[in-house]
Order: sequence, then structure tokens, then C-alpha cells
Amino acid sequence: MIYVLAIACQCFIIIESIHFNGGTIRWEPVDPQTNSSTVVISIIQSYSWSYPTIKCANDVPITTSGRSSANTNLTCVADCSTDGGYSVNPVNILTDCVSASSSLGMMTSERSVNATLLAGAHFYISYRGSAWRAVDSPQQNNLYWSVVCFIDLRLRPDGIINTPPEANVVSPQYAIVNRTTQIQIPVSDVNAGDDLRCRWSVYVPGHRRRRQSNVNENLYDQSAHHMYRKIRADGEIPHIRKKRSCSSACDFLCFCSSTPCLSAPTCMLSICFNAQGCRIVTAPTTAQNTTTLETPGTLPITSSYPIRQPIDECGGICYPNTVPNSTTLSNCTLTFTGLIPNTWYAVSIQVEDFIDSTSMTPMSSVPVQFLIYVMPTPDCSITPIIIPLNGCLEVTAGVMKSFNIFVINKCNPFLSNVSDIVVSAGITGMEVIQRHHQPLVLHPPRQPRAPQQLQQPLLLKHQHRLRLLQLRRHPPQLRHQQLQLRQQRRQHQARQLPP
Repeated sequence: MIYVLAIACQCFIIIESIHFNGGTIRWEPVDPQTNSSTVVISIIQSYSWSYPTIKCANDVPITTSGRSSANTNLTCVADCSTDGGYSVNPVNILTDCVSASSSLGMMTSERSVNATLLAGAHFYISYRGSAWRAVDSPQQNNLYWSVVCFIDLRLRPDGIINTPPEANVVSPQYAIVNRTTQIQIPVSDVNAGDDLRCRWSVYVPGHRRRRQSNVNENLYDQSAHHMYRKIRADGEIPHIRKKRSCSSACDFLCFCSSTPCLSAPTCMLSICFNAQGCRIVTAPTTAQNTTTLETPGTLPITSSYPIRQPIDECGGICYPNTVPNSTTLSNCTLTFTGLIPNTWYAVSIQVEDFIDSTSMTPMSSVPVQFLIYVMPTPDCSITPIIIPLNGCLEVTAGVMKSFNIFVINKCNPFLSNVSDIVVSAGITGMEVIQRHHQPLVLHPPRQPRAPQQLQQPLLLKHQHRLRLLQLRRHPPQLRHQQLQLRQQRRQHQARQLPP
């Protein structure tokens, strides 16, 4: 599927100042067949933001006034010893605006950046920030986000580098109160035959190796004929070590990525190897004028583990904490029922691909995080019709392709109307020429010659048409039908006039 369309009926929605609406991070090899010692991959980030809180421009979000310091990197969070050199030159989180909607109060952004890594690299990268808008009921505030993507350049069983699945959900999604809504997570994979699965994002704790010892290792024989009584359940027990205080100081063997060590210039490698600890230097602070009233939340301090770091896939919105109790996920379809109107919920899902349906080892993991807003019951809740009905358009590389998209509002336009169309993910070379709203009323002829001649006029009768792309002329047959209909309508109006 080339892109996703989001249609919403007009309603009054309160847009808060919190700016992040979710997103996804994925990657793909430039050449899956390469056998070089280095592999070039593209890391693609797609995010949704509150608009106009965040400006529609390049280098989102730092181009918004007051957010010049909001840039950060996609950080390696686990298996960093096999990151193939990623941590030396990490990718930042800046993206470029794709589309914006004032009526929906949202903006989408995307960017693809190439990175060269050693062959066989496998590691986890994360975008962490704070905070989500208030979600759930009762409200939970200042929840942080953690969007984690698993990169694995090891060869698949079929001898090529894997290409992860693609999944993109427009955020926010809208649901009507007291009505069960099914939200389909659109997923696709270029590797034919891969088994795609969706699961809830989780928090995987880190771990450290503990030294094992025998409980009687310090007991000695008194003589060759006399020994201390052995404990009946003679086995190994762990030595519990006191955790290093890396949350308040950059001590010996603390990770340089911990919060205190970030202010220690002498902590230059991955771990502080100074036996006296790495000295923390406090930089002078300067006041900065901002034009936003939003106060960023504080990210929680994470513990460091010498063997494997924790993998936090969902931050503060792990299932089932920020969705109604009846929410389920099956076959990449989210079933959701909101019982309280004007309430926000947050969802975090991982999309994974497997070599076949029997495999239990994912080859990649792509995050999908989005918001759901529960609306009051609208005056009309009939879903609009999108034409063409098929969700996939085939194109040929290097050949110009033009097409139209029509949206038909099935509600009374004085009660409810199509608000906007949102392009959730950009395509290189695609340009939206024109969007406009045009009412169209067609009266079919009294005696049609063929049934198929009435099919399209009947679909559009008493409906409203929203044209997204106007790049191609109408086919001659359809044009001829329209001229006939116009002529018959004029004749009908002429007969209605008084003599």
C-alpha cells in the first residue's frame, strides 16, 4: 500500500499543547544481496505531531520556535557491542513535514537517512522523550515515550539480508463512544512468504551475571578422617552484590550513557574506567526565551547492567495501562471500545516478521505507536466512501503515473462533512497537485441503454465529492455520459418552467 488516508467527520476536538502523537521507526538494506564487509541501510522515521504546536517545515521539531534544543539521537539501548559502528555516528530524530491538517490539528513528518554498518550487526535503537498528552480515565499525565526498533543485519536462512515489514498508522485515530471500533494495522513486506505478526510492546528487564560459589567453599578439613558436616542441600548460591550508585554519581564502571556521566567529560568510552570515578562538571546555564507554554516531562533514570541493558519498547504506555480493559489485538487488528467521551488513549505495538509460520524468532521488530480519541456520538456516523476502492496502485519505476482519488460523504453535508485527507507517509517523487471540495448532483436518465452506464452516476447521486489529485482527464466514455446527463437535465428544467 502506497500511503494511508485518514478521513474524519467534522467535530469539535480539544487540541492540547502536548506535541507528540506517536510514530514508527524502521530500516531497510539498500542492497539485500550484498556480501560486502559493510552494509548500507536506510533508517526511516515517521512521526505524528500536534499542529500548529509543531510547525510544518524541515528539521521537525527544532524549526518550531522555542524548540531549538529538542534534537536528540536514536540511541543504541541494547546489544551495543554488536552495533556495527552505529554509536560512532548515530542518526538524529529530525524529520521533514509531509502533510498538515488544521481541521484535524495534526501534522506528519518523515525522513530517511543512510548509515553504513559492519556486516552481521544486530542491536536495538530507541527514541525516548517526554511527554504524551494526558491519557486514559482517570487521567495519567507526563508519561514518557520510548520507540524501539530492532536492527539485524545477519543473513536470513535464505542467504539474504532481511527487509523489515512496513507499518504506518495515522495518529490520532478516532472512535465513537460506546461503539466497538476495529483499527487495522496496515502491514506489508517485500520478502514474499514472510509471516507477519503484531504484538503488544513490552518492557524487557536487563540482567547481570552473578558469581556462583559453593556454600562450603571456605570450610577446611580438620584431618584426613574428620570433616565438617556438609549441608544437606549442598548447592550453588549467588553472591548478591550491592548495586553501584550510578544514579547520582559517575563512579567506577558506571556507563557513560547514565545521567550523571553525561556531565563527566572524562567518561569518553562506554564505561567510566577511572578508579576514583569520573568527575562531573557543571556547565553554566543561560536563560532562554521560548514561545511555548508546554513543559517537557522528565525521563526516568534507567539502571545500568553490565551484561545486557533493558529494552523498553513502550515507555509509559505499556499495555494494558493506557487502553480500556476490553481492548484486544489479534492478527494486526486492534479491537477497541471507548466508554468515556472526550478521552485520549495511547497504543504501542510491535510488528515483526518471521521466516515462516512455525518460527518463533523474529528477524526484525518495527514499533507502531499512536493515539486514539473517543468522540461523543456525532449527528451522522456513516463512513465515507473512498474511490478507487482498492488499496494498492501499481506503478512502473521511472514512468509518470497520475491518478484521482474521490471521497464521497454519505451524510447530510449540513450536519456532517468530510474534514480533510491526510497523507501519512511521503513517497519520493509524489506531489499532491490540488485538493478541493466540489458538490456534485447527477440525475440519471429515464431509459438507460446499458446497466453499466448508470453505475457511476448512481454512486455519486446527491453526494459530495472531494478530489485529492486532479492530474488526468476524464475518460471519453465517462465524459460523453456526463454531457448527455447535463443535456437531459436542461431539458427537464425547461419543461418545468411555466409557459
